[in-house]
Amino acid sequence: MKQRTRLALILLTLLTVVLTGFSGGEKSRKATWIWNTSLIAAEPEQILSFLHKQGVSVLYLNIDTSKPASYYQPFIGRAQAAGIEVHALGGHPSWALEQNRDRLLALLDWVHTYNQHAAETEKLSGIHLDIEPYLLPAWNTDREQVVRQWMSSVEAYVKHSKTVPSLQVSCDMPFWLDEIPLPDHPAATLSDWLIGQHDHVTIMAYRDQVIGPNSITSLVQQEMSAADGLNKRVFIAVETNQSKEGAFVTFHEEGEAFMHGQLNQLPALMSSHPSFAGIAVHSYESWKAMKG
Repeated sequence: MKQRTRLALILLTLLTVVLTGFSGGEKSRKATWIWNTSLIAAEPEQILSFLHKQGVSVLYLNIDTSKPASYYQPFIGRAQAAGIEVHALGGHPSWALEQNRDRLLALLDWVHTYNQHAAETEKLSGIHLDIEPYLLPAWNTDREQVVRQWMSSVEAYVKHSKTVPSLQVSCDMPFWLDEIPLPDHPAATLSDWLIGQHDHVTIMAYRDQVIGPNSITSLVQQEMSAADGLNKRVFIAVETNQSKEGAFVTFHEEGEAFMHGQLNQLPALMSSHPSFAGIAVHSYESWKAMKG
């Protein structure tokens, strides 16, 4: 009887691994963004309770550098104690341009100074940049020049970040950058280049279906394969804000239960990609307001 029971447990474990593609949640994590910095003072308990309930272990927290370190330390300390990595979030489309590089590097300087003086339990784990220069008018009039400046800015902040070797560097990027060739290297794509520059990237695969035409999985295959080859990590991100681009871009209309039903399929579907780090849900503010 004991042998049959043991055999049944082994078979059940093997079946779980086959169906999910990973064990113990080791590979698949969950991330989200907080853009409204005032929330960590206004509702820290609600935030931490929500993140715990949703299984979030990576938080991209927007940093207002005009606030002192003491504003952030209590919340970051409590988040770290709860097993949540906090990464300093910042960015603006214009930060890609050479004329605004000082603003970009100023955020890194703030993070470096913060970590130098913070207790070990209150340190930031990384820097996460959301720089979307394709929103600038110049993207449509002189795209190559914008791409060149963007690449130069990325190289500058990655190099600057290495002064703190333990600090992770990551960024947001849309799935369609795999259609943008690199200047002077048309066989290479901007997508692959950005993945190679960062410790991890968050692919904004904003769709409300996991499989099928124009679905999340159909849009990220090239990025996942590139990250596999570069030994990089990728979070696949989805949207919960209402979108002007169409209902298919976001889970806002369908609600949280439908979203979870879709996203729960992703770990198994991505199990062949060692680069798959998990799922990112944009953002805390809209996620918590979703209908059930």
